[in-house]
Amino acid sequence: MSKKIGLICEGGGTKAAYTCGVLQCFLDNDINFPYTVGISAGAEVLLPFVAKQRERLRFSGVEAASDPKAIGLSPLLHEKGVFGIDYVCKFIEKHEPLDYKTFMKNPTKLDIGVYNMDNDQVEYYPKEDFDPEEQNLMKASCSLFLLTRPVYFKGHKCMDAGLVDMIPIEQSIRNGMEKHVFISTKEENYIRKPAPKWQLMLASLFYPGNKKVKEFLRIRHENYNKQWGIVKDLENKGKALVLRPSADYGVTRYTHDKDLLQKWFDLGYEDTKNRLPQIKEFMNN
Repeated sequence: MSKKIGLICEGGGTKAAYTCGVLQCFLDNDINFPYTVGISAGAEVLLPFVAKQRERLRFSGVEAASDPKAIGLSPLLHEKGVFGIDYVCKFIEKHEPLDYKTFMKNPTKLDIGVYNMDNDQVEYYPKEDFDPEEQNLMKASCSLFLLTRPVYFKGHKCMDAGLVDMIPIEQSIRNGMEKHVFISTKEENYIRKPAPKWQLMLASLFYPGNKKVKEFLRIRHENYNKQWGIVKDLENKGKALVLRPSADYGVTRYTHDKDLLQKWFDLGYEDTKNRLPQIKEFMNN
Protein backbone atom coordinates (compact mmCIF):
# COMPACT_ATOMS: atom_id res chain seq x y z
CA MET A 1 0.00 0.00 0.00
CA SER A 2 1.30 3.44 -0.95
CA LYS A 3 2.18 5.39 2.17
CA LYS A 4 1.26 8.96 1.28
CA ILE A 5 -1.42 8.81 -1.43
CA GLY A 6 -4.96 9.93 -0.75
CA LEU A 7 -8.09 8.91 -2.66
CA ILE A 8 -10.65 11.69 -3.02
CA CYS A 9 -14.26 11.18 -4.09
CA GLU A 10 -16.64 14.06 -4.74
CA GLY A 11 -20.42 13.75 -4.66
CA GLY A 12 -22.79 14.08 -7.57
CA GLY A 13 -25.97 12.22 -6.64
CA THR A 14 -26.54 9.24 -8.91
CA LYS A 15 -23.60 10.31 -11.07
CA ALA A 16 -21.56 8.46 -8.42
CA ALA A 17 -22.30 5.28 -10.36
CA TYR A 18 -19.24 6.27 -12.40
CA THR A 19 -17.15 6.39 -9.22
CA CYS A 20 -18.44 2.92 -8.29
CA GLY A 21 -17.09 1.58 -11.58
CA VAL A 22 -13.70 3.16 -10.93
CA LEU A 23 -13.54 1.74 -7.42
CA GLN A 24 -14.55 -1.74 -8.56
CA CYS A 25 -11.70 -1.68 -11.06
CA PHE A 26 -9.36 -0.64 -8.24
CA LEU A 27 -10.49 -3.64 -6.18
CA ASP A 28 -10.10 -6.03 -9.10
CA ASN A 29 -6.54 -4.83 -9.63
CA ASP A 30 -5.54 -4.67 -5.95
CA ILE A 31 -5.07 -0.90 -5.94
CA ASN A 32 -5.19 0.32 -2.35
CA PHE A 33 -4.79 3.62 -0.55
CA PRO A 34 -3.76 4.46 3.01
CA TYR A 35 -6.28 7.30 3.15
CA THR A 36 -9.65 8.01 1.54
CA VAL A 37 -12.06 10.92 1.91
CA GLY A 38 -15.49 11.55 0.47
CA ILE A 39 -18.51 13.79 0.73
CA SER A 40 -22.14 12.98 -0.03
CA ALA A 41 -22.45 10.10 -2.54
CA GLY A 42 -18.65 10.05 -2.74
CA ALA A 43 -18.55 8.98 0.90
CA GLU A 44 -21.33 6.42 0.49
CA VAL A 45 -19.50 4.54 -2.25
CA LEU A 46 -16.25 4.50 -0.29
CA LEU A 47 -17.89 2.21 2.29
CA PRO A 48 -17.83 -0.87 0.01
CA PHE A 49 -14.42 0.10 -1.34
CA VAL A 50 -12.88 0.05 2.13
CA ALA A 51 -14.87 -3.11 2.95
CA LYS A 52 -13.61 -4.65 -0.34
CA GLN A 53 -17.12 -5.50 -1.56
CA ARG A 54 -17.07 -5.22 -5.34
CA GLU A 55 -20.73 -6.22 -5.83
CA ARG A 56 -21.97 -3.73 -3.23
CA LEU A 57 -20.27 -1.05 -5.34
CA ARG A 58 -22.36 -1.94 -8.38
CA PHE A 59 -25.48 -2.39 -6.28
CA SER A 60 -25.06 1.04 -4.67
CA GLY A 61 -24.35 2.84 -7.92
CA VAL A 62 -26.89 1.11 -10.14
CA GLU A 63 -29.55 -0.93 -8.32
CA ALA A 64 -30.14 1.35 -5.33
CA ALA A 65 -29.83 4.56 -7.34
CA SER A 66 -32.42 3.37 -9.88
CA ASP A 67 -34.94 2.03 -7.38
CA PRO A 68 -38.29 3.84 -7.84
CA LYS A 69 -38.54 4.58 -4.13
CA ALA A 70 -35.14 6.29 -4.02
CA ILE A 71 -36.26 9.55 -5.62
CA GLY A 72 -39.48 11.42 -6.21
CA LEU A 73 -42.93 11.02 -4.68
CA SER A 74 -42.20 8.11 -2.32
CA PRO A 75 -39.40 9.81 -0.36
CA LEU A 76 -41.35 13.06 -0.44
CA LEU A 77 -44.22 11.32 1.34
CA HIS A 78 -42.15 9.23 3.74
CA GLU A 79 -39.06 11.36 4.39
CA LYS A 80 -40.29 14.82 3.37
CA GLY A 81 -37.49 15.13 0.83
CA VAL A 82 -36.90 14.46 -2.86
CA PHE A 83 -34.20 11.86 -2.13
CA GLY A 84 -34.96 8.87 0.09
CA ILE A 85 -31.71 8.78 2.05
CA ASP A 86 -33.08 6.56 4.82
CA TYR A 87 -34.71 4.22 2.33
CA VAL A 88 -31.58 3.87 0.19
CA CYS A 89 -29.34 3.10 3.17
CA LYS A 90 -31.73 0.39 4.38
CA PHE A 91 -32.22 -0.96 0.85
CA ILE A 92 -28.48 -1.40 0.32
CA GLU A 93 -28.00 -3.01 3.73
CA LYS A 94 -30.86 -5.44 3.09
CA HIS A 95 -29.44 -6.73 -0.18
CA GLU A 96 -25.68 -6.13 0.19
CA PRO A 97 -24.93 -5.71 3.91
CA LEU A 98 -21.66 -4.02 4.74
CA ASP A 99 -18.87 -6.38 5.73
CA TYR A 100 -18.19 -4.35 8.85
CA LYS A 101 -15.45 -6.65 10.10
CA THR A 102 -13.40 -6.22 6.92
CA PHE A 103 -14.31 -2.53 6.82
CA MET A 104 -12.79 -1.92 10.25
CA LYS A 105 -9.90 -4.36 9.86
CA ASN A 106 -8.73 -2.70 6.64
CA PRO A 107 -5.89 -0.28 7.54
CA THR A 108 -7.22 2.20 4.97
CA LYS A 109 -8.50 5.32 6.72
CA LEU A 110 -11.78 6.90 5.68
CA ASP A 111 -12.98 10.41 6.45
CA ILE A 112 -16.63 11.32 5.89
CA GLY A 113 -17.53 14.99 5.56
CA VAL A 114 -20.66 16.71 6.87
CA TYR A 115 -21.81 20.29 7.20
CA ASN A 116 -22.66 21.12 10.81
CA MET A 117 -25.58 23.53 10.64
CA ASP A 118 -25.20 24.50 14.30
CA ASN A 119 -21.75 26.03 13.85
CA ASP A 120 -21.67 26.37 10.04
CA GLN A 121 -18.49 24.33 9.76
CA VAL A 122 -17.50 21.39 7.60
CA GLU A 123 -16.45 18.53 9.85
CA TYR A 124 -14.81 15.23 8.94
CA TYR A 125 -15.33 12.05 10.91
CA PRO A 126 -13.30 8.82 10.68
CA LYS A 127 -14.79 5.44 9.87
CA GLU A 128 -14.69 4.58 13.57
CA ASP A 129 -17.61 7.02 14.01
CA PHE A 130 -19.74 5.20 11.44
CA ASP A 131 -22.54 3.18 13.03
CA PRO A 132 -23.58 0.41 10.60
CA GLU A 133 -26.98 0.13 12.30
CA GLU A 134 -28.17 3.76 12.49
CA GLN A 135 -25.90 5.11 9.73
CA ASN A 136 -26.65 8.69 10.77
CA LEU A 137 -23.18 9.85 9.76
CA MET A 138 -23.69 8.62 6.21
CA LYS A 139 -27.27 9.87 6.06
CA ALA A 140 -26.08 13.32 7.16
CA SER A 141 -23.32 13.32 4.57
CA CYS A 142 -25.83 12.51 1.81
CA SER A 143 -28.56 14.93 2.92
CA LEU A 144 -28.65 17.42 0.07
CA PHE A 145 -29.49 21.05 0.71
CA LEU A 146 -33.00 22.07 -0.34
CA LEU A 147 -33.83 18.49 -1.34
CA THR A 148 -33.70 16.52 1.94
CA ARG A 149 -34.14 17.11 5.63
CA PRO A 150 -31.13 17.58 7.95
CA VAL A 151 -29.98 14.59 10.00
CA TYR A 152 -28.86 14.76 13.61
CA PHE A 153 -25.39 13.38 14.26
CA LYS A 154 -23.58 13.66 17.61
CA GLY A 155 -26.28 16.05 18.77
CA HIS A 156 -25.87 18.44 15.83
CA LYS A 157 -28.06 19.13 12.84
CA CYS A 158 -25.97 18.14 9.82
CA MET A 159 -26.19 17.98 6.04
CA ASP A 160 -24.13 17.45 2.89
CA ALA A 161 -20.64 18.99 3.17
CA GLY A 162 -20.80 19.70 -0.56
CA LEU A 163 -22.23 23.10 0.24
CA VAL A 164 -18.62 24.11 0.99
CA ASP A 165 -16.21 21.26 0.25
CA MET A 166 -17.27 19.83 -3.10
CA ILE A 167 -13.75 18.51 -3.66
CA PRO A 168 -12.22 17.58 -0.27
CA ILE A 169 -8.65 17.95 -1.54
CA GLU A 170 -7.63 20.12 1.40
CA GLN A 171 -8.69 17.43 3.86
CA SER A 172 -6.38 14.98 2.10
CA ILE A 173 -3.56 17.50 2.34
CA ARG A 174 -4.28 18.14 6.03
CA ASN A 175 -3.87 14.41 6.65
CA GLY A 176 -0.34 14.49 5.30
CA MET A 177 -0.95 12.98 1.89
CA GLU A 178 1.77 13.95 -0.59
CA LYS A 179 -0.01 12.67 -3.71
CA HIS A 180 -3.71 12.46 -4.52
CA VAL A 181 -5.99 10.47 -6.83
CA PHE A 182 -9.21 12.38 -7.46
CA ILE A 183 -12.29 10.71 -8.93
CA SER A 184 -14.57 13.31 -10.49
CA THR A 185 -18.14 12.64 -11.58
CA LYS A 186 -17.98 15.67 -13.90
CA GLU A 187 -17.19 15.47 -17.59
CA GLU A 188 -14.31 17.37 -19.21
CA ASN A 189 -14.85 21.15 -19.45
CA TYR A 190 -17.54 21.11 -16.75
CA ILE A 191 -18.18 24.60 -15.38
CA ARG A 192 -20.05 25.17 -12.14
CA LYS A 193 -22.33 28.13 -12.53
CA PRO A 194 -23.42 30.52 -9.76
CA ALA A 195 -26.51 29.41 -7.86
CA PRO A 196 -29.67 30.81 -9.48
CA LYS A 197 -31.72 33.36 -7.60
CA TRP A 198 -34.53 30.89 -6.96
CA GLN A 199 -32.14 28.62 -5.04
CA LEU A 200 -30.96 31.53 -2.90
CA MET A 201 -34.58 32.42 -2.20
CA LEU A 202 -35.36 28.84 -1.20
CA ALA A 203 -32.31 28.79 1.09
CA SER A 204 -33.73 31.80 2.96
CA LEU A 205 -37.13 30.09 3.13
CA PHE A 206 -35.95 26.63 4.17
CA TYR A 207 -33.23 27.72 6.61
CA PRO A 208 -34.54 30.92 8.21
CA GLY A 209 -32.11 32.60 10.58
CA ASN A 210 -29.10 30.86 9.02
CA LYS A 211 -27.51 33.45 6.76
CA LYS A 212 -24.32 31.40 6.40
CA VAL A 213 -26.10 28.72 4.40
CA LYS A 214 -27.32 31.24 1.85
CA GLU A 215 -23.89 32.87 1.66
CA PHE A 216 -22.10 29.55 1.14
CA LEU A 217 -24.62 28.72 -1.58
CA ARG A 218 -23.99 32.11 -3.22
CA ILE A 219 -20.22 31.54 -3.39
CA ARG A 220 -20.38 27.79 -3.96
CA HIS A 221 -19.09 28.05 -7.52
CA GLU A 222 -16.14 30.13 -6.27
CA ASN A 223 -15.21 27.48 -3.70
CA TYR A 224 -15.50 24.79 -6.35
CA ASN A 225 -13.18 26.68 -8.69
CA LYS A 226 -10.73 27.21 -5.83
CA GLN A 227 -10.67 23.51 -5.00
CA TRP A 228 -10.29 22.56 -8.66
CA GLY A 229 -7.45 25.07 -8.83
CA ILE A 230 -5.64 23.24 -6.03
CA VAL A 231 -6.12 19.91 -7.82
CA LYS A 232 -4.90 21.30 -11.14
CA ASP A 233 -1.84 22.87 -9.52
CA LEU A 234 -0.97 19.55 -7.90
CA GLU A 235 -1.61 17.76 -11.19
CA ASN A 236 0.80 20.09 -12.97
CA LYS A 237 3.41 19.28 -10.34
CA GLY A 238 2.89 15.54 -10.77
CA LYS A 239 1.26 15.28 -7.34
CA ALA A 240 -2.31 14.58 -8.42
CA LEU A 241 -4.03 12.25 -10.87
CA VAL A 242 -7.58 13.01 -12.03
CA LEU A 243 -9.98 10.30 -13.18
CA ARG A 244 -13.14 11.58 -14.84
CA PRO A 245 -15.68 10.40 -17.44
CA SER A 246 -14.26 10.13 -20.95
CA ALA A 247 -17.71 10.53 -22.50
CA ASP A 248 -20.91 12.44 -21.83
CA TYR A 249 -23.93 10.15 -21.56
CA GLY A 250 -26.25 12.86 -20.31
CA VAL A 251 -26.24 11.47 -16.78
CA THR A 252 -27.22 13.98 -14.09
CA ARG A 253 -27.31 13.80 -10.31
CA TYR A 254 -31.01 12.91 -10.60
CA THR A 255 -30.76 10.14 -13.23
CA HIS A 256 -32.44 6.94 -12.10
CA ASP A 257 -32.63 5.03 -15.38
CA LYS A 258 -31.10 1.65 -14.53
CA ASP A 259 -29.72 0.90 -17.99
CA LEU A 260 -28.12 4.33 -18.27
CA LEU A 261 -26.59 4.08 -14.80
CA GLN A 262 -25.20 0.64 -15.65
CA LYS A 263 -23.65 2.12 -18.78
CA TRP A 264 -22.22 4.95 -16.67
CA PHE A 265 -20.84 2.44 -14.16
CA ASP A 266 -19.26 0.43 -16.98
CA LEU A 267 -17.64 3.60 -18.34
CA GLY A 268 -16.01 4.19 -14.97
CA TYR A 269 -14.63 0.67 -14.98
CA GLU A 270 -13.35 0.82 -18.57
CA ASP A 271 -11.86 4.32 -18.19
CA THR A 272 -9.90 3.08 -15.19
CA LYS A 273 -8.87 -0.18 -16.83
CA ASN A 274 -7.52 1.74 -19.82
CA ARG A 275 -5.44 3.96 -17.56
CA LEU A 276 -4.11 1.27 -15.22
CA PRO A 277 -0.47 1.62 -16.39
CA GLN A 278 -0.60 5.37 -15.78
CA ILE A 279 -2.29 4.94 -12.40
CA LYS A 280 0.23 2.34 -11.21
CA GLU A 281 3.16 4.44 -12.39
CA PHE A 282 1.78 7.48 -10.56
CA MET A 283 1.30 5.54 -7.35
CA ASN A 284 4.64 3.72 -7.43
CA ASN A 285 6.94 6.65 -8.28
